[in-house]
Parts: sequence; C-alpha cells; structure tokens
Amino acid sequence: MFGDASIINGLIASLIAAAMSTFGIFAMASFSGWAQRNSAYCAAFAVGLLTVGVMFHLIPEAASISTSALSWVLAGFVAMVLIGMAVQTAVARQPEGAALTFGYVSIIGLAAHSFLDGAVYAASFWEEAFTGWLATGGLLFHEFPEGVIAYALLAQAGLPRGRAILFAIIAAALTTIAGTLSAQSLFGLATAPPLAAMLGAAAGALIYVLIFHLGPHATGTPNKRGYDVAMLGVMAGTAALLFEHFNHVH
Repeated sequence: MFGDASIINGLIASLIAAAMSTFGIFAMASFSGWAQRNSAYCAAFAVGLLTVGVMFHLIPEAASISTSALSWVLAGFVAMVLIGMAVQTAVARQPEGAALTFGYVSIIGLAAHSFLDGAVYAASFWEEAFTGWLATGGLLFHEFPEGVIAYALLAQAGLPRGRAILFAIIAAALTTIAGTLSAQSLFGLATAPPLAAMLGAAAGALIYVLIFHLGPHATGTPNKRGYDVAMLGVMAGTAALLFEHFNHVH
C-alpha cells in the first residue's frame, strides 16, 4: 500500500503542510508583527489558487467520474460547516473571562480542522499527482496562517511560550500528517476506492476553507493588496491547468 505513488505524494504534501504550519508557529513566537502581516498575503494567494483548482479541475474531475459527485461536494461542505458550528457553540458556552478554557477549546477545533486537511490531501492525490498538487497547492499556503493562529490562540490564553509552541505544533502540524495517514489507511481497505465521493467531498471541504478561513484572513492585507495577490494565485492555477491540458493533447 505505502509504495503507491499517490500515497507517497499525499504524505509528502502533508509533511510540507506540517512544515509550513510549524514555520508559522515559530515565526509568530519570534516575530509576531512580521508573521501577522505576511500570513494575510499567503491566505490571499491561496484563495486564488484554490478557487481555480476546485472550480475548474477538482469538481469537473469528480463529475466526470460520477453524476453523484455534486452531492458529495455538498456533503463535504455541510460536514465542515457542522463541525465549525459545533466548535463555535462549545466556545460560546465557556464562562466569560475563561481565557485558558477558550484557548484549549479553540485549539481542539483547529486540530480537528487540521486533521481533516490531512484527509483532503489523501483524497486529492488518490487519482493522480496533478489533481492532488493543484487541488491542495492553495491549501499548503493556508498552513502558514493556521500555524500563526494556533500559537496566537494559546499565547492569548496565557500558556508559557514553550508549551504554547508544543501544543500548537501538535494541533496544527502533527494532526495534518495523522489525518493523511488515517485517510490513506481507510481508502486502502476498499477494493475500489470511491473516487467521485473522495474528490467531491474534498472539493466541498476546500470550498468551506475558502469561504470561512482563507477569505477572512486575506482581507487583512493593507490597502486591499490581497486582491492583487489573489489574482497571482488565479494566474498560477490557470497556468498549471493550461500546461496540463496541452501536455495531454501532445
């Protein structure tokens, strides 16, 4: 199972994601001002790249496999919404001023989101390498701001610097790898992996990330420069699609 190229690529992507999250954590711990300013640019580029990858490749690819693909897109999106609502409800119920409790609850929610990111890496790479890298390329840029947020939540909750770094790495980095390995093991048990369901659900999850995570982060760029950076992401994604198209033609 673990010799398969799709599995190796998915694992490599999750390791890169974990490294980027860890970089965001240490950048925030050491240079908080710089990390906060630049995380928004990463999010903006990811918005452009992910939008192209999801709307013009991942969803059409899933739809070409099965007519039920759009139902799986909706299912993936709704599942992420419900998880997000559950976390928000748990946070809202904490007593006012309980910063430590808020920090722990929030970081658990972030860890669950990071675990699902890892599952998305596994699903996206299962069909082919190009689909995986295009679909998750933007998600990789999302990992830096996620590391920044993970450390900020724990630091604001009053945890010592060392413990905040450790818990942030576990929540934002190691959970991504765990999610990829868990999903790959689950997919490997199936004699015929449901590709349309996997790609469709991954697309729905990424749409959620675009709307509720990357979009709000991208608005933090000064002078609305996020729009320009997002357009660079669109151009990069479009160029990748065109390259793949002409490569297949030839």
